[in-house]
Amino acid sequence: MVDSTLMYSALMELRVGDAMHPGLISCSVDTPLRTVARMMATYRVHAILVTTHGEEELPGGGLWGVVSDTDLLRAAEAADLDEQPAGTVAATPVLTVSHRDELARAAQLMVEHEVTHVVVVEPRSARPVGVLSTLDVARALAGFPELHPAGGM
Repeated sequence: MVDSTLMYSALMELRVGDAMHPGLISCSVDTPLRTVARMMATYRVHAILVTTHGEEELPGGGLWGVVSDTDLLRAAEAADLDEQPAGTVAATPVLTVSHRDELARAAQLMVEHEVTHVVVVEPRSARPVGVLSTLDVARALAGFPELHPAGGM
C-alpha cells in the first residue's frame, strides 16, 4: 500500500480552486441516459450534474446528483439508455467541497468514497460552481494545476 501522506503533502499548498473546472454541465432528472451520454461525448467530460431544479428530491435524497461515465456503462448493461432517465442512476448524496478547501483533503475524500468527481460548492450558498475530478488532481500532482479564472474566488 502506498503511503498517502506523500501524495497529499504534494497537494497541501494547493486549494481546490487551483485545480477544479469552473462551471457545470447539467441535465434534468428526466433526461434520457442516451442524451447524457451524448452530452459527455460532446463536452468531453466524464460526469454530468443531475438537477431537480427545486422540484422533489432525487431517489437517494438531495436536489442534485451526478451521473458518471461508469454509471452509464452499468445502466447500458441493465436496459436501453433511451428508456432510463438520469434521475434513476444519479449518485446521491453528492460529495461536495469548497473551492477554498485544501486539494489534499478533496483528494482524500475521493479515495475514501471511491469516487472520481466531487462537486465544488460556493461556501455561503452551497450552490454548485464547478467540478473537481481525479484527472484534475493528477494534473496538480504532475506540477501544473490550472489556476481558477476567478483568481481564488
